[in-house]
Amino acid sequence: MATDGSNVFRAVPLARWRAKKEGIDLSLVKGSGPKDIILPRDIEKFKTTKSAVKTITHTKKKSASSLARKLAEKKGISLERVEGTGNRGRVMMADVIRVIEKGVIPGDGKGMFGRTLPMSQMRRVIAKRMSQSAFTAPHIYFFTDVEMDTLDKLREGVFPEFEKNFKIRISINDFLIKAVALTIREFPILNAILKGEEIVVMPEINIGLAVALEEGLIVPAIPHADQLGLGEIAQIRADLVERARTRKLKLEEIERGTFTISSLAQFDITFFTAILNPPQSGILSIGKATDHLALRDGKVISKKIARFGLSVDHRIIDGVVAAAFLQSLKHRLEKATFTSL
Repeated sequence: MATDGSNVFRAVPLARWRAKKEGIDLSLVKGSGPKDIILPRDIEKFKTTKSAVKTITHTKKKSASSLARKLAEKKGISLERVEGTGNRGRVMMADVIRVIEKGVIPGDGKGMFGRTLPMSQMRRVIAKRMSQSAFTAPHIYFFTDVEMDTLDKLREGVFPEFEKNFKIRISINDFLIKAVALTIREFPILNAILKGEEIVVMPEINIGLAVALEEGLIVPAIPHADQLGLGEIAQIRADLVERARTRKLKLEEIERGTFTISSLAQFDITFFTAILNPPQSGILSIGKATDHLALRDGKVISKKIARFGLSVDHRIIDGVVAAAFLQSLKHRLEKATFTSL
């Protein structure tokens, strides 16, 4: 089918675009159109053949976010060696960071073993703050399992509206931020800090979301989260996360948080305990949602369960209050009750 030996093959534009997207060599595809021209259906048919496995594997560029690709290039890491946890195996920044932290850097046979690594300024600050939190505030932990099916269906249902009205894809984190903020309204003590021998309940509910960077975690906060609609939260969250990863956050955006959410849902981690982000008195940890079998009305059903953990400063918050807060949050998420979208 080559016209002049230059690897140009007769194919309609859509078929050519799909072949490029899938990393398919057009010379291996048999056209079914007039004069053997390759049609889109020929690309789809070819994808199911054994020949497709070889050509796609060897020619398709591995899918990765721009931030993940930049970090991998900076560290000399081959993306082909990184297992992606994003949609359809897409390599995310957190995946590259995980490879770095394991001490296995492709291209460097010695890796990080035996090296002395200087602490960055950010890592020194994090170490100081976390040590202060761990050894100053007496932590107490609570866990509960939350059914995520209703929340997932709600998210899927509002996708079109959000993309049309807000030009953004809403995430589960946006629902979590809103739900936590509304629950803190019921339990204001979760919004408190300790100053000397006084407990100060902060006047604004500003929910921080932990973002993983190369040097560690940073927690930008969504201000007045209880008063915002989900669309506004999604827009602010996306902006803060992007600027966190490009080191463009303002100090105020980091320090204004009154409660923190830390999620490892993108990893195979079902639950974990989190250290308080000082001077805050509460932090919510969220693990990966997994399928569980259960009985409902005498029938076996499958449901998605995520384990939520709540760490609180026991100097400020009693166990019964923390338990009631977590129970209320669980109910709000499972019923997907939000005052506004």
